[in-house]
Amino acid sequence: ARLAERPISLAITRHLAATALSPNWMTIVSVLVGLVGAPFFLSAEPLWQTVGALLFLAHSILDGCDGELARLKFQESRWGGILDFWGDNVVHVAVFACLGVGWSLAEGVMWPLLPGAAAAGATLASAGFIYFYVRRRKIEAGPLYTSVSREPARPLSRLLDSLSRRDFIYLVLLLSVFGKATWFLAASAVGT
Repeated sequence: ARLAERPISLAITRHLAATALSPNWMTIVSVLVGLVGAPFFLSAEPLWQTVGALLFLAHSILDGCDGELARLKFQESRWGGILDFWGDNVVHVAVFACLGVGWSLAEGVMWPLLPGAAAAGATLASAGFIYFYVRRRKIEAGPLYTSVSREPARPLSRLLDSLSRRDFIYLVLLLSVFGKATWFLAASAVGT
């Protein structure tokens, strides 16, 4: 994400910097783009899954713009960080849920709803844990999110933090091109 998305989001942010668009509104735009992409995963067709994955990627790129705008305009806020955090997780839950429902519809059976529910539920549980364990108690100064661990320099903590970033979207895109986004859902359900 840092290599591919950051240059794009910075270019977008440069154009938005002179506008009245606030970082929080940029977060809302980003979330809406992600939510518009989620229903495309209701289809097993590679074209529709790819459209959904591209919108999911666009959400991720635009998600970088809100923080960039906040820093550039000196409008960083705790509320903005919380809105961004929960907005991202709502998009992830919507994508996982749509993947599960789409898989169930394609197969004509109910069991694929279980991996969808597992991934969506675990995403919400993880987000809730991180919010209450790390973010809710965070003081106003400094970044809202630094690490899930109290000892972020440890190798295991660095590994877990890197796995919690948005790079997984590229795997969703790759699998979607072949109409196999459900493979990501299955791996996510097991992983969560």
